[in-house]
Amino acid sequence: MALILGIDTGGTHTDAVALDSATGDVVAWHKTPTTHGDLATGITAAIDGLQGVDPRQISLVALSTTLATNAAIEGLGGRVCALLIGYDEGMLRRYGLARRIHAAALEFIPGRHDVFGEERSPLDEDALRRAVERQGDYVDAFAISSYLSVRNPEHELRASEIVADLSDRPVVAGGAVGRSLDSVRRATTAVLNARLIPQIGRLLEAIGRSVSERGIAAPITVVRGDGAVMPLATATARPVETLLSGPAASAIGAHRLTGRDAALVVDMGGTTTDVALLRDGRPKVSDQGATISDWRTAIRAAEVRSFGMGGDSRILADPLDLSVGPQRVEPLSAAAATNPSVAEAVARIDRDNVTHRLVPVWEFLTIEGAADNSVRSSSEQDVCDALRGGPLDVTTLAKRIGLADARLLNLRSLIARGLVRRIGLTPTDILHARGEFQGFDVDSAVRGCRVAARESRVDLDTFLARTHELVVRQLGEGILRRAVAEFDQRASEGDDRLGRFVLDRSLSRDHRRDPLDVRLEITDPVVALGAPAQAWLPTVARRLHAECQVPDLAGVASAVGAAASQVIEQVEFLLRPLYARSGITGYVVHGPGERRRFASIAAARGYVEQAGPDLARARALGAGVAQPRVTQAEHSWDAPSENPGEAGYLMETRFTFTGSGRPDA
Repeated sequence: MALILGIDTGGTHTDAVALDSATGDVVAWHKTPTTHGDLATGITAAIDGLQGVDPRQISLVALSTTLATNAAIEGLGGRVCALLIGYDEGMLRRYGLARRIHAAALEFIPGRHDVFGEERSPLDEDALRRAVERQGDYVDAFAISSYLSVRNPEHELRASEIVADLSDRPVVAGGAVGRSLDSVRRATTAVLNARLIPQIGRLLEAIGRSVSERGIAAPITVVRGDGAVMPLATATARPVETLLSGPAASAIGAHRLTGRDAALVVDMGGTTTDVALLRDGRPKVSDQGATISDWRTAIRAAEVRSFGMGGDSRILADPLDLSVGPQRVEPLSAAAATNPSVAEAVARIDRDNVTHRLVPVWEFLTIEGAADNSVRSSSEQDVCDALRGGPLDVTTLAKRIGLADARLLNLRSLIARGLVRRIGLTPTDILHARGEFQGFDVDSAVRGCRVAARESRVDLDTFLARTHELVVRQLGEGILRRAVAEFDQRASEGDDRLGRFVLDRSLSRDHRRDPLDVRLEITDPVVALGAPAQAWLPTVARRLHAECQVPDLAGVASAVGAAASQVIEQVEFLLRPLYARSGITGYVVHGPGERRRFASIAAARGYVEQAGPDLARARALGAGVAQPRVTQAEHSWDAPSENPGEAGYLMETRFTFTGSGRPDA
């Protein structure tokens, strides 16, 4: 029996399933904690937990992950310098677009092409070299984006060569990771890709090592954000394409586990909750580009609403505020269960009534252990040195490095780069303290919640009730906003007073007060997935007046979806006429990484109709499909004629070629 090994690595758990490649039945599954210090440890443990599976039976490995999505939401990743060729600096800064690129540094380099791909001003190579020399010692990677690289990539390609000669830092070209004409989205995508290279690179290296050590001689594929799989080498070069990989795989897994072709799939993980629309058995996909938190990318992906709410979301409390997420922390109960020093310190903090109105005194810091070759400040080095002996609560850590107050701890960059991890209160701890879940150290969860309750100036029961209600409301609001997006995307992001009233009142128990009953109802069934699904989502679904199904194997649905995913390789060509006063002077074809001119439309179409299917087929073959199916679609845009009755003017024809099929297992 040939098996497909599906693996899902999330912020909290790593799951493995073995599927019969002929029937699609799950023959074994296992869930284990994600080991962030060494991802291979958790992956290997998940594989080893598959009872009765012979590694020699595995003919294909498929990986899905939420690590890229989590990193975008939590603001994790290295420092990137964006080298912007031909961009208007004044316009970007005047309209606040520069902030949307999320680069640690922006360098504007002269050079320009027009919309037809003709060079209007040459690349200023000297300015580029000076920019690289200025930034080289202060950033972890470079992202290069030319304003119209989708029409002609030559400036990006030349700039990439120059930067690679001058620096040993990773270099990402925008045209390689995004084909959108939106230059800001393309630059943002290149920056995010550069930020993700170290983290996703560690994951892909870890899975390769784990699979090899277990004697599995099978190709490895990775689920993209649109639910299709890509080869390991592609994912290594373009980790940004794994954005929404986990949610897309979960939607496919929901279809496989429930048989439903249409549903609202809600996957609650440790770091995020992801809401996707299932249609015809596949996640609904957007060609506009994935948006994660405030990252607006050019990546084709499932239309998923991902928000920072999960079983491991950070809870903060003081007399004036209570918040959950979006940052992830290790649950206090889980850390105390494996580290007696944490349990002892929590008991001491509770017993001694340790307090600080502006710092969560129940939180701890621990060294992550990830390799890092970037520069650290002396204060950052002091923090790392102090934590090498084990986790420390924030008050003790501040004293250990000679600070008068825990507010002075310099942690933001260390946490963002994955060097230091927080331990704190989470929804998982709330369930422990309420007696609804007892998988870890219940006593430490209760003590931590009691400390937070004192800081909030309420008793323990009130604190637990308020926090539980806040989690339910935030989950419900995220689901409703995803549903509203089907009517109006901008409305789904809005937060006006009336909209806030409708959301809050609809999700409350007290939604009726004559003469008004405020209820928003989800009409699709809700399929609840993820390890915390059973604990939270049935309650949320009742508030939404929706049917809720928690399928068997809901906790490993993403791994099931990864194993069931197909290869879908899509390529685009754009054909445009070149107009002059005398009429059409020729035609230009813009394809992946190329630009060609033709004298006639017949020659241009002939080239596209030959090159397009060949390229789509070659990419599908390279992704492991033995006999790919190739389909073609085209759409023309004609400008209307000024004279009634006359034919319009062809502006462009866009060709899309798709190679698809199951990977050869």
